[in-house]
Amino acid sequence: MKQNKKQNIRRSNLLEIGATLLVLVFVNIIGNYLFTRFDLTAEKRFTLSEPTKKMLKGLDDQLFFRVYLEGDDLSPQYRRFRNEIKDMLDQFRAYNRNVEYEFFDPASLKTDEEKAQFYQDLRKKGITPLLDADDEGTVLTQQVVVPAMEVSYNGRETAQQLQVADLMDRSEAINVSIENLEYNFVRAIHRLTHPVKTRVGFLLGHGELKEIDLFDIQMSLVDDYALENVILDEHIGTLTGHVMNTQDSSIRIANKYSVLVVPKPLTAFSDRDLFIIDQFVMYGGKILWLVDALDADMDSLQNQSQTFATRLPTNLEELFFNYGVRINSDLIMDYRCRGIPMMSADNRMQLVPWYYFPTLVPHSNHPIVSNLDVLKTDFISSIDLINSGNDIKKTVLLTTSDHVHIKNAPVNIQLTDAMVQVDEQLFNRSDLPVAVLLEGKFKSLFRNRLTSDFAEVDKIGYKAQCDEPTQMVVISDGDMIRNGTGMSEQGRFPYPLGYDRHINTKFANKKFLLNAVYYLAGDEDLIYAASRHISIRQLDKNRVVEKRGYYQFATLCYPVLLVLVLATAVLLTRRIKYRKS
Repeated sequence: MKQNKKQNIRRSNLLEIGATLLVLVFVNIIGNYLFTRFDLTAEKRFTLSEPTKKMLKGLDDQLFFRVYLEGDDLSPQYRRFRNEIKDMLDQFRAYNRNVEYEFFDPASLKTDEEKAQFYQDLRKKGITPLLDADDEGTVLTQQVVVPAMEVSYNGRETAQQLQVADLMDRSEAINVSIENLEYNFVRAIHRLTHPVKTRVGFLLGHGELKEIDLFDIQMSLVDDYALENVILDEHIGTLTGHVMNTQDSSIRIANKYSVLVVPKPLTAFSDRDLFIIDQFVMYGGKILWLVDALDADMDSLQNQSQTFATRLPTNLEELFFNYGVRINSDLIMDYRCRGIPMMSADNRMQLVPWYYFPTLVPHSNHPIVSNLDVLKTDFISSIDLINSGNDIKKTVLLTTSDHVHIKNAPVNIQLTDAMVQVDEQLFNRSDLPVAVLLEGKFKSLFRNRLTSDFAEVDKIGYKAQCDEPTQMVVISDGDMIRNGTGMSEQGRFPYPLGYDRHINTKFANKKFLLNAVYYLAGDEDLIYAASRHISIRQLDKNRVVEKRGYYQFATLCYPVLLVLVLATAVLLTRRIKYRKS
């Protein structure tokens, strides 16, 4: 009887083992054809965005990544960065088996001549080696690291720097770089799969911002787009012209640029210039408007304690009204604002609130502003949404806070406004639009009003309405796209876009404007990758140093003790169970 019982137990155990093996084999077979993963992190850091997945699944040739961040002597910070890069590449491989990668250690090159040539070639490709100083141990060590990669696809190659290095310490730079990993990978793939760059024009000729003021935004776009400065000068056909169809040699009329950026015009647009822009929109052109309503700036307060801000004569009011918005002749004073340095009564420099510099916190779910941090503005005006007869969809992207005061032009701006306790009851306005996305089939401002001034209209072929929907973004702050500048012995140099040197803080202006250009250019895959936000949970460095021995003991001994406790519990349970039997 006992023997039969033992045989039954043995047979049951064998059946359980066999069933388990069959299930494992079945799961592995299915796993070769289906892929899924469970991402339990709050920000879904191990889940690629849907546009990225779609991009990867559309690759039909080998996509090869060669990453140069490798080596046994990497500091813990860069080792963590290297592991994050590998995790991202493994995710890419899960969605397309054409993805291949390798990690190459530049230190493995044998001779100094080979290393010098290697680093010289990298610099020609836009990759900058960095110095890694590891001070987390007892000895300070330094070595050159290359947090960058080269990517090849379908016979084309591109290089991509993976670490940001502007105005940040190493730890912060690596954390931001980890957050931007998917974006940098997607940018590299986008360049390889779009060999012909989309053309983006920056409008000049009406007092717009200078080249050094636009340095950071243009350097951020130049790898992905063909940038050109455009001067209208009333020439019909500057933005739109005749293009030959390569298939049947027919001639059609098309825009020369996909996106036009208008960065803070100060002087008047003539009617002919407005007509040129209007027809650019009618032929499907996209525009990013950054327009100041009033001539307010801090330069006017450098040598005087007050100034009067009046309406800028840009002549854009009727054009905007026709498209569905109005930039009001006012200045916003917002309780949520940045500070400016001023001398106190005891001759000490201090930061005081400057209500004319609102900070904006995006609340919209639109991809352009989704997951964005705070943005900074300078002398911004409110925007009204107008029902002008056009069937245009209007999406408010940015608004003020809920404690706002409006000053209508002409506005007397006094530095003492920052030193005086204001009446809170005056800040009784809220959530005023300051950036709006317009989408739809726009109607021409010049329908039924063409005159002899437009005798050359046949050169572009006048359109009274768009055939296909198009978009434009209107922002009532021309300085939002302007990077600050500083002076050195070598001359004037640009700060990063969005950087406030008074508080040593970088705002999200650049990411917002890049998203706007990506959206207008139809590159939404770049938007979703750029909008990812990953929280990096860091250890308290001082605490780690103070309790280094304890944490070393805990990480080595506690897991072993836990295994021993569990094993003892299992053995005792089995003894009690079978003793009863």
